[in-house]
Amino acid sequence: YCFTSTCLLIHIKLMRKKMKLTEQVEYTKFANDFIGEVETWVQSEIYPKFFLSGGRKLDWSKKRRCSRGGYYADGPGINIAMLGCLHKAEGEIQRVYEYKSFDSDSFIGGIYTRDKYDKLRLTILHEIGHALQYYSYRLNGFRGKPHGTVWKNFYRRLREQFLNHQLEDQTVLKQQYEAEVNDILGKNNSILYKRAASI
Repeated sequence: YCFTSTCLLIHIKLMRKKMKLTEQVEYTKFANDFIGEVETWVQSEIYPKFFLSGGRKLDWSKKRRCSRGGYYADGPGINIAMLGCLHKAEGEIQRVYEYKSFDSDSFIGGIYTRDKYDKLRLTILHEIGHALQYYSYRLNGFRGKPHGTVWKNFYRRLREQFLNHQLEDQTVLKQQYEAEVNDILGKNNSILYKRAASI
């Protein structure tokens, strides 16, 4: 039996869709397990009555571009933009950015990683930091900046407990990442120069 080109294209599209669904199920399970682990730790180490009663939504919509964490009608909650948390190519070094004002901070800043779940871990911890921040405001009757001192303190504790200790050496990964980027840019620039010279 031979596939016609149309049948082959349909088969390839179905296989890609199945792979995407499998990946989605895998990431969703990981995220739910990780959120539960973090929530349990927060209850034992920070606020015994804290739980994400406002929801823990894992949003796979292409329209969902940003993740959120805060205090909702039913209590603290998070909403994670899952498509933005996928590792583009497993095994390759990925640069995960934080907000510019603290991206270079060695404890709460951006990271370099090969692990396919680290970007998701970082995003979840960032948003749970906001949920804790607003929960704290409710308990203590004061407000502060969204990425101010209160949030940074919560986020630092979460990062130290759940992410930073398992990251590969950041100096080495940064050097490797920059070498790869320079190699790619060098190749692309030489192609552009050759094209420009031939015109």
